[in-house]
Amino acid sequence: MKIKCLICGDIIESKSVHDLVSCKCESCYIDGGRYSAHIGAKDFNKIVKIFDDGTEVKGDLLSFFVNDIKKYLPNSNKQ
Repeated sequence: MKIKCLICGDIIESKSVHDLVSCKCESCYIDGGRYSAHIGAKDFNKIVKIFDDGTEVKGDLLSFFVNDIKKYLPNSNKQ
């Protein structure tokens, strides 16, 4: 998973468990690697979450969790 900062335009990705990566304007970060990603931001409406399949989700923290959960539900359309 990657995130894009909508303020500075950086697309960042954490490669391993202890790999904390911030965007150049320090408005957001991702940590924890591919399987245990943690995301932080000054304003979650200013980032886009980019899944491994290329799907992009813009919005607040709640929408991120809802979309993460949907992919594990049976009969989910994965949107």
